[in-house]
Amino acid sequence: MKSKTSFEWFRWMHNALLWLIIMGICIPISELIAGPALQWLLYDIPYQLPTWNRAGRMAVFIVLFSLFAGTVTWFCEKKRSGR
Repeated sequence: MKSKTSFEWFRWMHNALLWLIIMGICIPISELIAGPALQWLLYDIPYQLPTWNRAGRMAVFIVLFSLFAGTVTWFCEKKRSGR
């Protein structure tokens, strides 16, 4: 593998992993803490954690969207830099 190709692979992985980490922190916070807390405060509904099915869908969404966001970011940086 050429060093230029290796660098582009590294940049793509960096962008995908960064997005994965950020979304892996933000989505569970909103799903597990903010959403139920707002329902509890506004509608007087008892606090309830999401089901395992919903948590699994959340994890799949985070992974797939991270790959998509990393790919788009990598492509835009590649196009902008002229590589």
